[in-house]
Amino acid sequence: MDHHQTHSAVPRRQQRRARSAFSLIELLVVIALISVLLTLVLSGLNRATKTGRRVASQRSAAALVQAVDQFKKEFGFLPPLVHDGIALSANDSAFRPLLIDGINVADDGPLVEQTGGAYVYKTLVVWNDGLDYNFFRRRSGSGSDGINLPGSGSQWDDDDAWDDRRYSKYSLAYYLTGVLDRDVDGVRGPGMARPQIDGSFVGIGYPVGSVRDRYEPFMDVDRRGARLVSEYVDPQELEEHGSPGSAADYQSLLNMYDPATQQPNLYSIVDAFGNAFRYYRWEPGRFVNGQIVIENELDLNIPPVLIDPVEYQRVMNDPQNLEDDENKFLFDNTKLRNARFAVVSAGPDGLFGTERIETIADALGVAVPADQDGIALLRREAWADNAYEVGN
Repeated sequence: MDHHQTHSAVPRRQQRRARSAFSLIELLVVIALISVLLTLVLSGLNRATKTGRRVASQRSAAALVQAVDQFKKEFGFLPPLVHDGIALSANDSAFRPLLIDGINVADDGPLVEQTGGAYVYKTLVVWNDGLDYNFFRRRSGSGSDGINLPGSGSQWDDDDAWDDRRYSKYSLAYYLTGVLDRDVDGVRGPGMARPQIDGSFVGIGYPVGSVRDRYEPFMDVDRRGARLVSEYVDPQELEEHGSPGSAADYQSLLNMYDPATQQPNLYSIVDAFGNAFRYYRWEPGRFVNGQIVIENELDLNIPPVLIDPVEYQRVMNDPQNLEDDENKFLFDNTKLRNARFAVVSAGPDGLFGTERIETIADALGVAVPADQDGIALLRREAWADNAYEVGN
């Protein structure tokens, strides 16, 4: 073997090994590519998960509407709209139900303890179908033709126009699943006695053993992809119906309810994202000379949470704006036009789009738009992922 030839072969093998190895730059490029691919994969999985949960929430909303329909067929009226308490009223008497004597109830809700008679029991505080039609129509008690926007009469205000409180987070759990204590609905365990249109139950306040019909739950949440949770409150709701900066933490808001009558009775049915479904109720028309009149789309009184914010802002609570054909956004929707209630999920972002614009901007990490068109677009972004179903 030639010594010179053997000696010269070593560097060539080393050169081949050197050429087969990765340089530092090449390793960094590979790592960066893997990171990008992982980010894309995780982002896709996150979107797929959110989409799946939103679809599940939509199905649950549809199932809840079916259960409400069953309730109405059985009893002849829709589940009463429960007053959710101080988070909804924000200390404003205009947003508390009326008693038979015409006096507003206190901020207490959704339960109040009755102690004046021979028996101590609790009743639900509800918006009564016989007394609160003005509330269901979102009208003032003065007979004004204008929609009653708090703090600004019939004049458009971008925040007040969205401040619609004709909903409850608790009604569906109480009247569809039978979760109330016996001293409220008269039945031990799941189920309830026959409910009445004023929100009470037959036989409550009478001696134990009184004759009463027992009804099983109308909604099996476990089989319908929803969840039932207790002691549910939404701290953000205070800010939605109050002013910027009035939000409270969970425990502080929970403490606003009377522990003797409310907890652990704050039951809600929540969507796939853990947020309570809202049960909206409304009545169409306005009174003119003692008659119910529906002359334009605004007279349908449909809650803004069900309307594209851009379209709603374009009309600005002025029937004259409806003369433009591009603003005919409701009369062509037969299902929504005939609806009297809705079940609404806030979707993946946890926003209904009805919150104060400062709350929406903060949650989405953007600045508050300077003009109403920009505000409407931002509301649409928060509103677009809602899931809802309507019924009549």
